[in-house]
Amino acid sequence: MNTMLWIIQILLAAFFIMAGLGKIRNSKEQHIADGHIKPEASIIPIRILGILELFGCIGIIVPWLAVIIPILTPITAVCFCFIMIGAFVVHFQKKEYKFLLLPVFVIVLSSVVAYYRFAATI
Repeated sequence: MNTMLWIIQILLAAFFIMAGLGKIRNSKEQHIADGHIKPEASIIPIRILGILELFGCIGIIVPWLAVIIPILTPITAVCFCFIMIGAFVVHFQKKEYKFLLLPVFVIVLSSVVAYYRFAATI
């Protein structure tokens, strides 16, 4: 079970590294073209979300690996669930139904990590 959880944690970290870097690296024009924001909107919330996702990549791996405050790993997994619930709501409101499966899948993976890592810390 521990090996499966590590694989899931690494997959989650890789997913959120890609998402976070995209939010940080891309220009405002690129985000507008992709439909992430409207032309009059600020890019700052997207940049902040990208930074938080990158911090989450550290939080899903390092605390459990280093055994330094390991409770941070399941807390990070719960935070990933919240981020993906937000993504689900945004895509649903935009009627982008083809994008709804990915947030659900990431929520399930994050929930599995949160459940089993919380159980191991108690």
